[in-house]
Amino acid sequence: MCANCQPGGGVSGLTGLIMALVICALFFVVAVGAMYMASRSGSLDDLEDTKYRMLED
Repeated sequence: MCANCQPGGGVSGLTGLIMALVICALFFVVAVGAMYMASRSGSLDDLEDTKYRMLED
């Protein structure tokens, strides 16, 4: 049998929970970093102007 199928083998519940929390925290840090970079580059400055500029053409 595989190691995960045997009782006591594989990842325990608490270790799995900790790994899931670390992965979620990593995704959160990446998302916050992406929003920070977008705000610094000016991508979020004027979101309304683009749709009105399209109508003027």
